[in-house]
Amino acid sequence: MRATTITKIVGRILLLAGVFALVAFAAFARGVEPGITFATEGIDLKIDSEATYNGAPVPSATWELKDLVPGSDHFFNFNDIKPGDYGENTISLHVKKSDAWLCLDFDNLSGSDSEINEPESLADQSLDDGELADVLEFFAWVDDGDNIFELGERPLFGTTTQTASIVLDDTTYSIGDAKTGSSSSVGESKYIGIFWCAGNLSVNLNTAEISCDGSSIGNEAQTDIMTVDVSIRAEPAKENPGFMCTGRGEGCTPGYFKQEHHFDEWMPPYYPTTLFSDVFENAFPGKTLLEVLKQGGGGLNALGRQTVAALLNAASSNVYYAYTTDEVINKFNSLFPGGNYEILKNDFETQNTIFCPL
Repeated sequence: MRATTITKIVGRILLLAGVFALVAFAAFARGVEPGITFATEGIDLKIDSEATYNGAPVPSATWELKDLVPGSDHFFNFNDIKPGDYGENTISLHVKKSDAWLCLDFDNLSGSDSEINEPESLADQSLDDGELADVLEFFAWVDDGDNIFELGERPLFGTTTQTASIVLDDTTYSIGDAKTGSSSSVGESKYIGIFWCAGNLSVNLNTAEISCDGSSIGNEAQTDIMTVDVSIRAEPAKENPGFMCTGRGEGCTPGYFKQEHHFDEWMPPYYPTTLFSDVFENAFPGKTLLEVLKQGGGGLNALGRQTVAALLNAASSNVYYAYTTDEVINKFNSLFPGGNYEILKNDFETQNTIFCPL
């Protein structure tokens, strides 16, 4: 039974001929049913939003507490952002049914040059990954609900480094976990403020003043496109009192996956009958993934058990695991034969025993 939920906000940021178009719209991840932003066996989390652009309200990005509609609800929706423009969005998170830890994750940051116009060609003639992520800057904090960064409010990121290419590149921030902040209680509201700037963003933590200066933006980023996925992750607090947002926070043990009534959690193309050597280096000749899971002993055998569990965790869309399947495979294959099996075994074991959401 799953007691974890996740939704994904997909932001698309576009720079064309010296002006920006910024769109971030609601989408879903992990097979959440259409029309339901957060809904699981143990947690119900809804979202509202309030946005401003250059200090003015943005009705199209503001709504009351609701379930989001993919492609319809926008956190940001601007098509004429110029250097020096700025905006702020306060996202309100409301937990129902069960207390929860909350995490903010950024993944899949990518960029490209859609074309090259004359001003950009004088500064950059290549059609590459684009420079937009290097000129857009972000700052986020845990807000009290008034949409204004104030003294005493905890920054999430962007106090010293704000460029999107750093702060939004496969990063995780704790809204509240066992180490930072606190869990969100049933009926309690949590608020996240996100400030963006088309230029140089400055945050003064002594005065709580924020400023945006667009004079530093050159022509290199014109016609560039940048996209990033933003995920708000909720984990049950009572069942997992030591949960940490970093490390992605979920993983199931070899003992879980080797039980026959859990075979339906094995995701294609990995099955109990799949040979270990069909996925990894041939460390266990003739043995299937299930047989490697079931074998006892230390050393290579112990590493094999944790490696198979790591693979299955990474393959599952319902487990927010620290590594991808390719990373798990590469970690094992680069070590075998003759490496220090204990170090990698301990790494996988740590990830596999954090919290099983299945």
